Amino acid sequence: MKKLHLYWLFVISVTIVFQPAEVLAEKDALPEGFRFAGNYRFDKRVKIRDGESLNIPSKPFYCRVYTDGISVRIYGESSKESYTSFTIHRNDGILTGSGSQKMETLPGLQAYSLVGNVLRQLTLTEDRLVVTKFPAFSDVVEVTYANRRISLSAGR
Repeated sequence: MKKLHLYWLFVISVTIVFQPAEVLAEKDALPEGFRFAGNYRFDKRVKIRDGESLNIPSKPFYCRVYTDGISVRIYGESSKESYTSFTIHRNDGILTGSGSQKMETLPGLQAYSLVGNVLRQLTLTEDRLVVTKFPAFSDVVEVTYANRRISLSAGR
């Protein structure tokens, strides 16, 4: 009986001290030096052709954004998923308010990605993330807007 008691004490202490492998795997998914930049929800997609814009209905997509100061990575809802990487080319602020009376520079960055003949431009501020796609063999530009979210919990 005493051995059974010691066994259960050992099992409980190991469970409390060590984290599950899934939690450890999620932490290890990011390279050293990357830090969390925010949770965002892609809400709106617009395609532009010949100066005409067309709203594209789509389901909301949640993502997590990480950066190391040189590149930006956009993951799905958990860092275990694949990611899209962007190289930062400007981090001195984002000019906003185009076409209005109120133009201002917000803290933020711009980055790009060239994969498969598609140039992607990323604009990231504390409140908004915008991805603009420029396909090489098309005259259609696609702009996707995401707003910052506080949490990725079930309530979102």
